[in-house]
Amino acid sequence: MKKLLLVLFISAISKGVWSQNMSSSYTTAIGAKGYFAGGSIGGISVKHFLTKTTAIEGNLIFGNNLTVVEGLYAWHGAVNGAKGLQWYVGPGAWLGSTKRQGDSELYFAAKGTVGLDYKFTGAPISVALDVNPHLRFTQNTDFDFYTGLAFRFAL
Repeated sequence: MKKLLLVLFISAISKGVWSQNMSSSYTTAIGAKGYFAGGSIGGISVKHFLTKTTAIEGNLIFGNNLTVVEGLYAWHGAVNGAKGLQWYVGPGAWLGSTKRQGDSELYFAAKGTVGLDYKFTGAPISVALDVNPHLRFTQNTDFDFYTGLAFRFAL
């Protein structure tokens, strides 16, 4: 499934299905995002600006015995003197399943995000780096921090 989604994504980009965004801002971007903390997980990422200062982000995350749909809402602001660079902060949630000893279990967590998003002028590329406090409610309740890194193609 992961390989099929990656092949479809690369095929769509290579055939020019989407127009390239060469400015220092974007409305929608699609690509990949990974999280790093005690093990790496990652998947497909889509970010869409609702207004100039608010955006939603959806991610389909895969990891070791873990499949999660992530949703984030973020407020954005420009970093003065750095064209294309924005800070962002907001809440989100994870909902998915994990396997333990052969049984599937529900995975639910609340999370936050604080980060920087940079859209390259003259290229349809957006890069984001964020820190994510993560409070898991299912299985055993715990609290953790993840560092996220996203590379997206701006449409």
